[in-house]
Amino acid sequence: MNDVKTKGMGTLNTILRYAKVFAVNTMRRVLILGRYTLVCWQQQRLRRAQRRLGKAVLAALEQGEVNPMLTEGVKDALEKAKAIQAKKDQQYQAVAAIREKIRAACACE
Repeated sequence: MNDVKTKGMGTLNTILRYAKVFAVNTMRRVLILGRYTLVCWQQQRLRRAQRRLGKAVLAALEQGEVNPMLTEGVKDALEKAKAIQAKKDQQYQAVAAIREKIRAACACE
């Protein structure tokens, strides 16, 4: 009788451990989905910033600038685009870290 109780508790413990890992990994996958949503939004911002950069370069060329990358408007637009790209890269790094946590939490021991 005592042996059956021990096996039953061991089985219940295993089931609860798998359920916990499943729940935690599900929450991590929801976080990944949120991060990808932010990446999509930042990609739209990046395209808009690149469009502004192109317009600034074209305007500088129309004004007769030899090197339009040295003008103030182009430098500002370029810095904004770089900042958005850096934020987007941070999101991808965060997603990679979350995926690594999911792999490490594998319940298949």
